[in-house]
Amino acid sequence: MTDPVTDRLSRLVVAAAVVDSLAAPSAMLCAARSYPPEHAGRFELPGGKVEPGETPIRALARELAEELDLHVTLGAEVRPTLGLAVAAPKSSSGGGPREFPDDDAPAWPAMHGHRMRVWLAEPADASHGPRRSGAHESLRWTPWDDLEALPWLPADLPILAAVRAAAIPPVQNPTSS
Repeated sequence: MTDPVTDRLSRLVVAAAVVDSLAAPSAMLCAARSYPPEHAGRFELPGGKVEPGETPIRALARELAEELDLHVTLGAEVRPTLGLAVAAPKSSSGGGPREFPDDDAPAWPAMHGHRMRVWLAEPADASHGPRRSGAHESLRWTPWDDLEALPWLPADLPILAAVRAAAIPPVQNPTSS
């Protein structure tokens, strides 16, 4: 028997930090929600819920295609910090197939008790997409240095900081000759 409260609290959602270039990001695609009213106009990383039988990466590709008409090349997963990580649900005994395959990594805490996994990504075809749908009231490419000025959903703020840290290549110290 399943526990509806536990199932709801552990629901996996996926999102992408879509940057203009994985190699040298200078802007990120930011999406302002259309609904619910208490979150309208607040920015989030685009993505959505993983459906039963779907892997997180497949769900992310589906959600970005449905919501933004956007196909991406994935980069690294942005893992949650130790203090914020929400453990993956324990697999059910019995050895049967998992309802959510590959849902085995720690995730970020998200709204409504959901767990969220996030990947860096760039558009697969810079000439195609993204296109705004009903899920978002606006989409904008925001310069890297202006990201914190947007009104983000509170759950996305620590993720945004981790995205910025993960996406910036380390500075090389010049060597003297």
